[in-house]
Parts: sequence; structure tokens; C-alpha cells
Amino acid sequence: MAGISYDESALQVFQSLRPYLGPRGNGCLIALESLLELLHSEPARKTQDALQILGPGENFKALALPSEPKKVFSPSSLFLLQALLFLADAPGLDMLVGPEPEEDTKAENTGDQQE
Repeated sequence: MAGISYDESALQVFQSLRPYLGPRGNGCLIALESLLELLHSEPARKTQDALQILGPGENFKALALPSEPKKVFSPSSLFLLQALLFLADAPGLDMLVGPEPEEDTKAENTGDQQE
């Protein structure tokens, strides 16, 4: 499909990390795979064709954009993405952030201070 551009090798790298990801990382990967499947479906192709009808007609000129070199993933950026996926499922994250105080206890605390 012309409207979708992604790096197949980067996707394969993330899929190979599946055994090492926690529940949140696997959920992100499943969502990504489902989104790609949806974008490659027949209804998505029909929608893209229908939207092209709304594009510029004969009286419009397309602006020429400067050509940009194709972006390539470096091994260091893939490593950083892997580290972020691992940290997304870190078990100690809740302990670092701490629980948020509830609204009722906030109101009680401010009421006690005013008296």
C-alpha cells in the first residue's frame, strides 16, 4: 500500500524480542501488528482510493518538496528502543512513582489545617 511506510527489518527485530518483553511490551507489539494488519486490509485500500478522489484536480499544482535521504535505523537507536521496552515493564516502576493521594484524603487534610 502506498500510504504506509515502515521498516520491515525493524519490525522483525521487535518481534524477535517478544520472549523477553513483559505484558505491556507484548501488548504494544500486538497492537502494532494489529494496526499494520488493519492498514493492509481491503477496506483500508478502498478508503485510501476514495480519499484520493478528494485530492487536487487539474487546476492545482503540487509543491515540490526537497528530497530527504532515506532514514536508516542505527544499531544504537534499536538498542535504545529495546531498553525502553524493557523499562516499560520494570516491576519497580510503581515504587518509584508512588501512589497518588485520593481526593477524600486531600480534602480532609486541608480541613484539619484550617481549624
